[in-house]
Amino acid sequence: MKFCLFVLSLLASIDVTAQTLESNLTRVDSVFSSWNKKDTPGGVVVIIQNGNPIYKKAFGMADLSRKIPNSIETQFELASVAKQFTGMAVALLEEQGKLSREDDIRKFFPEFKFDEMVRVKHLLDHTSGIREAYVLALLAGKVNLKGEVPRRRNTQKFILEVISRERDLNFQPGDEMVYTNVNYILLGQLVERVSRQSLATFMDSAIFTPLGMKHSFVRDQQDMRGKTESIGYLQKKKRFKKMAKTGGIVGDHNLVTTIDDMVLWANNFRDNKLGKRDPLLIRKVSTSSLLNNGDSTRYGYGLYSWRDRSVWKVGHGGDDGGHTCIITAYPQNDFAVITLANSSRYMDTESKSNKVGEIFLKDFFKDTVNTDTSDFITLPLDELKRKTGLFYRLGNNGLGDFRRIHLKDGSLYLSGSLYHDGIKLSAVTPGYFKFVHPAWGTSHVHFRDSAGVVLLKHGWRKDPRLDFKPLKKDLAIAYPAYKGSFWNESTEATIKVKSKKGKIVARKGIIRIPLIPFDNDLFYATQHDALFIFSRNESGEVDKLKINARDFRNFRMVKK
Repeated sequence: MKFCLFVLSLLASIDVTAQTLESNLTRVDSVFSSWNKKDTPGGVVVIIQNGNPIYKKAFGMADLSRKIPNSIETQFELASVAKQFTGMAVALLEEQGKLSREDDIRKFFPEFKFDEMVRVKHLLDHTSGIREAYVLALLAGKVNLKGEVPRRRNTQKFILEVISRERDLNFQPGDEMVYTNVNYILLGQLVERVSRQSLATFMDSAIFTPLGMKHSFVRDQQDMRGKTESIGYLQKKKRFKKMAKTGGIVGDHNLVTTIDDMVLWANNFRDNKLGKRDPLLIRKVSTSSLLNNGDSTRYGYGLYSWRDRSVWKVGHGGDDGGHTCIITAYPQNDFAVITLANSSRYMDTESKSNKVGEIFLKDFFKDTVNTDTSDFITLPLDELKRKTGLFYRLGNNGLGDFRRIHLKDGSLYLSGSLYHDGIKLSAVTPGYFKFVHPAWGTSHVHFRDSAGVVLLKHGWRKDPRLDFKPLKKDLAIAYPAYKGSFWNESTEATIKVKSKKGKIVARKGIIRIPLIPFDNDLFYATQHDALFIFSRNESGEVDKLKINARDFRNFRMVKK
């Protein structure tokens, strides 16, 4: 009798589990329903539990003009998710004893003239301090009519040539973690110089073939396309613009694959089949490195590793303006989600992928997600309106920071952009508001009357308190004083600054960069998170310009 009751109990448990799985999968369908249309691009999604795909579906169109839908066989550009493959290639060469992460990169790039020693490990974890290569390339040459680097300069050779002119860095190697594509462009070239093969050939023999990734390749030549590759689309409002593919620069992006090949890649992190098949190789590439001061970078070998509330994640996202993708593993839960999309809606792709994790792992998320709204209060609209405005701060590292607080549908929103809504704020008291950030967890905004706002972050951020001041409205700025052409000697780059109707704009070809004043001689480009610092000669005339951005600092120019 007891045995019968045990069997019945077990069967009931299995039935409940099956019902839960079916319910969860139905909710996942709902998450991606907005992609499941015949007049929009979409993507493919796979959910992997204990190494087995439990959900795999395609949505939307791979080619709008030819009415070709996305399918499981469709190939997608991985954008920056390619960095983890490059990181693995470096780790495999390390395993073979052909290089060390402690090596000075000038051992492999004798043409480089950096004043400071940059090691291989500094490239792997984005702590090198090397200025962003794409910005250097853009400034060093004329841009085309689309505001892009011309095809003849959009090459690995030109990128290396531009970097070889550089001497100073953004910061001392190892002092900061600043995500910069140049690090992985150089790592891709490093693999080629050490292995004496193209990155495409090395990846194929060392990674794709051993794992059975038969539909993956590195796009190391311009205009290469996969047989079943989707078209990438840039979304502008409700319209989608076809994006052209330009290969050639590799290491940081330009890797094409399918969802089934990505399952093979993800499962290799459970059971390594690469190199000497040593599980320690997986531990190495999944472990984040440390800064000079001992703080974690949360990054290494092309992979982020971080705690989202109480759940540990390892993964990366990618966005090349036409394709977006997210691969996220939850190692402690033996669970992974891979989302590949052929549109520029990165925030949408990331949000959908995160929702899948929260659907299946809700028991692990619920202890830190505050779903109780009883501690929130409702404030009158006129009181909320008084809290809106533009706010700024200057960091110790010479960088600027900007926030916009605005009113929408009866609620306040916090954003780092003039053009995006940002995150909704919920009032706890008239002066304190809460919001939940995917990386910071629950954070707070403290309004200090007319003195500005304090953004209080929790989680991994080193500086949990950021003080923002209201943007000054009564500045007496002589805008015409900044007009002119500014030139940089090492790159021979020229930027024009123009003034009209009480505003100034920096221009490079057809690229237009509006600047807002933080103070006299101090302006901010909100779209590029860049600080433009003008200086004057003894006569009081503007004669120099320095540009500081997170990945592009201390770029000095003189007025012609």
